[in-house]
Amino acid sequence: MSFLRPVRSIRLKIGLVFGVTFFLGFAGAATYVFNRVKDVLIQQETRALTDRAARLSERTSVYPLVIPLPERGEMLALWYTTGRFTKRLYQSPRFPGLNENNTSAAVAQSDTFQLARFVRNTDDGYGRLTTVVGRSNRPLARQLQQIGWLLAITLLMSMSLSGLGAWWLSGWLLRPLRAIIESARSVNRAEQATPIPTPNTGDELQELAGTINDMLARIRQAVDTQHHFFAAASHELRTPLSILRTEIEVAQREDITDRERRFLASQLAELRRLSRLVDDLLAMSQLRAGTLQLRPEAIELDDLTLLLIERYHNPINQRQLYLSVRLDDTALSLTIIADQDKLTNVLLNLLDNAVKYAVPNTQLDLSILQQNESIVWALTNQTNALVPDPNRLAREFYQADARHDGYGLGLWISHQIVRLMGGTLTVAASDGWFRAEVCFERQ
Repeated sequence: MSFLRPVRSIRLKIGLVFGVTFFLGFAGAATYVFNRVKDVLIQQETRALTDRAARLSERTSVYPLVIPLPERGEMLALWYTTGRFTKRLYQSPRFPGLNENNTSAAVAQSDTFQLARFVRNTDDGYGRLTTVVGRSNRPLARQLQQIGWLLAITLLMSMSLSGLGAWWLSGWLLRPLRAIIESARSVNRAEQATPIPTPNTGDELQELAGTINDMLARIRQAVDTQHHFFAAASHELRTPLSILRTEIEVAQREDITDRERRFLASQLAELRRLSRLVDDLLAMSQLRAGTLQLRPEAIELDDLTLLLIERYHNPINQRQLYLSVRLDDTALSLTIIADQDKLTNVLLNLLDNAVKYAVPNTQLDLSILQQNESIVWALTNQTNALVPDPNRLAREFYQADARHDGYGLGLWISHQIVRLMGGTLTVAASDGWFRAEVCFERQ
């Protein structure tokens, strides 16, 4: 994909279009110039050969018989015609065949020779003298070939230089656009709608940057409004929900019927579920706004895990699951630096997901190991839930299996909290297994 990206770039398209356009234009012009030069050279060669035939004819005499000798590389043939009688006066060796009965001056091609015929009346007026001079057309063809190769090489070099020039020029012209793209990418990575630099070019790029900044300002305003709404709504809902939960828990201790007790238990379960949603929305709002407060401290990860397992013992038994815990006996210490309350929520969320999606009557494998300078907390469970893309689990409001309760915020919040505490949270799924790993630096 990294190779395909430059192929689709505007810069390369401009270079290709400019190069192809220049190639077609220069090729047409070169073809025209070559044909014109070819015609001129042929005309010059024809004129020179015709003049040569005329001069040799003037130097030829029948009575007395005088025949001029041809130059090196020339071929000569002479005919004397009187009435119906034709006599060959002279013919060079290997002279090509020619119709000596032609009575007009002409130029003809024969094999690799160019022939010029000149006809004049003899001095006594009783006959006609036909002079034919021939020269090899290979020098002319070689000269034309050299001109053709020169034009072709010039065409290729010019096309290459024009393409490179267009590449450089387009890169220089699109440099502000590249700065806008890089700034937009940094905005996307940082999840912040900060303004991008506006080039002072006075063209469409400056207008584009200004338009994008206006759009980002509106997005920033909408995001801030959303964060404020989530935070305010969560704070406002937490108090009445806490009151309702307390009142229902007190009512359960009263002398009531079994039917009423089941009804209150159902309502209490729904209130707890709604309270978790409110807490998640508040955490998401704080994470998005960057206002989540952390209180880092030294934590014995093994002790904290054992306390959480004891706290989560009943749900594990209700799902008929078996928990296997493995601690690294070779590690001198399993201490990390983190916010204990936030880390407790993260580990409880991972335990809750493992219990929720695990196959009944299977084993949960929990391990805390030291790997180099890191402490890795890992939890593995067997599952029937399909997870086509485990990386999508780190997105908010995404659920791999919509049949289970939840809103798809737990893993996203856990990822963000662990990242803020200086650790990493990774998940993997394959062949009916799901594994979550939390990694911190060892203290």
